[in-house]
Amino acid sequence: MGVETAVNLDGGGSTTMVARALGEDSATVRNVPSDGQERNDPNGVGVFVTKGDGKLDQLLVNPALGAASADGGVKVFPGLHRRLVAEGVDNHETPVTVDPESVLWTADGAPVEGGTLTAPAKAHRTFTVDAHVRDKQAQEKVSVLGPVNSVELSSQRLSIADATPANAVTVSVTGRDAEGYTAPIDPQDLSLDYDHSVVDMKSVDGKLKITPLTNAATILKVSVGGKSVQLPITVGVQTKTVYDFDDDVLARWRNNSTAATTFSADPDGLRIDFNAMRNVGITVTSAAGRIQVPGQPLRLRVRLKSSISMPNGLTYINYVDADGKSNGVYGSALTASDNWQNASFTLPANTKFPIAVSGFQGINTSVAQQKAGTFVLDRVEADVPTSIDLPAQPDPLVSDDGSLLQGHDTRKFATLSDVQFTADNPALTQVATAAIQRIRKTNPDLIVLNGDVTDRGLPQDLSLARKVLTDAGCDLIPVGQEPAANSTPDPKSGSVPCYYVAGNHESYGLNNVQQDLTNFSKEFGQPYRTLDHKGTRFILLASSVGSLRGSAWDQLPMLQKALADAKNDDSVHNVMVFAHHPVDDPAETKSSQLGDRDEAALIEHMLTDFRDSTDKGAAMVGSHAQIANVHRLEGVPYVVLPSSGKDPYGTPDRGGFTGWVDWSVDADRSANQQWLEADVRAFAQSITLNTPASVEAGKTAQLSGSIVQPQGVGTGTRVVPLQYPMSVDWSGSSNLAIGSGKHAIDQARDEGKVAILDPQTRKLTALRRGSVTVSVTNDSMRPYTNDSSLAPITTSKTIQVVAATSHNK
Repeated sequence: MGVETAVNLDGGGSTTMVARALGEDSATVRNVPSDGQERNDPNGVGVFVTKGDGKLDQLLVNPALGAASADGGVKVFPGLHRRLVAEGVDNHETPVTVDPESVLWTADGAPVEGGTLTAPAKAHRTFTVDAHVRDKQAQEKVSVLGPVNSVELSSQRLSIADATPANAVTVSVTGRDAEGYTAPIDPQDLSLDYDHSVVDMKSVDGKLKITPLTNAATILKVSVGGKSVQLPITVGVQTKTVYDFDDDVLARWRNNSTAATTFSADPDGLRIDFNAMRNVGITVTSAAGRIQVPGQPLRLRVRLKSSISMPNGLTYINYVDADGKSNGVYGSALTASDNWQNASFTLPANTKFPIAVSGFQGINTSVAQQKAGTFVLDRVEADVPTSIDLPAQPDPLVSDDGSLLQGHDTRKFATLSDVQFTADNPALTQVATAAIQRIRKTNPDLIVLNGDVTDRGLPQDLSLARKVLTDAGCDLIPVGQEPAANSTPDPKSGSVPCYYVAGNHESYGLNNVQQDLTNFSKEFGQPYRTLDHKGTRFILLASSVGSLRGSAWDQLPMLQKALADAKNDDSVHNVMVFAHHPVDDPAETKSSQLGDRDEAALIEHMLTDFRDSTDKGAAMVGSHAQIANVHRLEGVPYVVLPSSGKDPYGTPDRGGFTGWVDWSVDADRSANQQWLEADVRAFAQSITLNTPASVEAGKTAQLSGSIVQPQGVGTGTRVVPLQYPMSVDWSGSSNLAIGSGKHAIDQARDEGKVAILDPQTRKLTALRRGSVTVSVTNDSMRPYTNDSSLAPITTSKTIQVVAATSHNK
């Protein structure tokens, strides 16, 4: 590389790299500090250029603030706008001011006025924008994506504590085309619908600046190109008492001060008497004593009496976040008083919820101000915003009604994960047995077991896993012994090829202490591999310790080579990558995903690059988070599987249910087409279907329903709505059509159907007089005895379509 001198810097949390982009005046942080933010560092190494001549030497064209795409390039949707700026540097690459009025803008095939480009209507093209200032010229390539297919916001909900201008927040708007490619959307292209008495909204640097006006709630609807997204906004909070110091405080709390203090149970709470010292505080005696805080609070408060003063910013509250990491926040001052007062703490925006409070301290670093005194701690409060929930936005990868891609070049496989049994607690082995037996009835070519089949990785657990899986009909394929790429398993053989991907629990030892995959490798062989099957390259990765590099270093080179080889291999039409940890946890806590975010970004880059350079489909499937979910990033879908046995983490309405996934791959379709579809099948013990008794011809009716899920193979209570991300197997009488869109309705009418049910919206459109039966079917989950124990759960309702009343004719 030509390097002559190198400096090895501290690699800890204080390490921060900042740099100034060419043409910019200010430097920005370029790495990801481990604290999530910069620390105050007394030392640093700087590299600077000497002052130049101050004259324009090089002209640059860059996207304006908020207009750059995720990869730094310039992308825009057909017919929308993109703001560009001309910047300059002198002969030493020092920024030089460029007068916007002096810039002449031109573009081939698109108008540019004052640096604002209006994209042509034609999608999927690239053109060049030119800027001229006297004899200097610069160019920038602009990519026109496909039409806007969905709209996304930088925040899924806004919770603002108080209606003050200081609490204004900014939200960026991003569009995504049908292939998953993204670009920011300029506010001038947006249509906004919201309650103007609750918030004010302005465009600032390519984003929406939202200023709260009053304590209330509204839903902001953002629309562009016929697509929209909603943002729940709440202003104000509900104050909840999460703990009163009225239990056995002497057993729950212990001293956490600079020196010894005296604890006593006071009628008002916990009394602490202390001598003059720097820190006075408490901490829980055990993890079980931590104060669980509900929701996602914006602030915490400790109500207390204090006989001494503490400076502002030197009260301190400790809490443990959703990752199990201990954190602390400094709070407001205390004054010497006999009255009750509050120490208030604002939680950081990047807090991973839920949290649990573990301690409190008052601190005074000035020796001269330290005094003996008394605290009486009364209660802990939380300011929790009101919740407004919106339904998840369906992704077309998930089948609405359980039907899958069919054709000469389609292939099926299945996935199962997160059963989590052990030799000590084998009850959930019955789930694995029944699920695999049911999957085999659908005749898949193979099954991917995507980790956490066991809840522990001791030899006896993994030996039990082999027996359970084999007895249920899994042919566990060792690395290097994969069937021929074009082979089809014989349904009469009694088994199906199964590929076991190691999860984090397969690496756990005694007392659930994480170790490595030594035991797994002894039982099942190398935990990562690639294999080809009927045009699909499967890349199976081990992420057991939370990263690929930490689990097995050779995997990243293997992934890189597998993708590189697939680019030039005409027999490989698409790629499916599996790892137990997803690249992104659908939950806001982000606690169940690849821990090395640089590694996750590298994987995303590799898959997008493969897809872009080959026009071959690429997808990645994870588990672990136990929330059925699909999100797309730059043309690549990323899927999180539902849990199959263990109680899921997510709420039932947002993918928190148990089940498995049936997949169909079409080898004849390119990345620009739907080459992959998933039937997300939830286990049920009963189904409730809500329908009207009758509907007038020409009108519509909204259907709804839910399932109750079993607990393992026993009776359960989890209620899951019949909606995305579950695939709902709708059926009915022969005079009921099932389909979406105007064409489907017209076809049903031409065929003389009485009604048509849209599986996407669950709306029934009545077409003519008659009676129709609507049915829903779900997989059961019972102890497996024979094929009869695999019988599904079905419920039906009959709806009368009656003549329209005279005023509706």
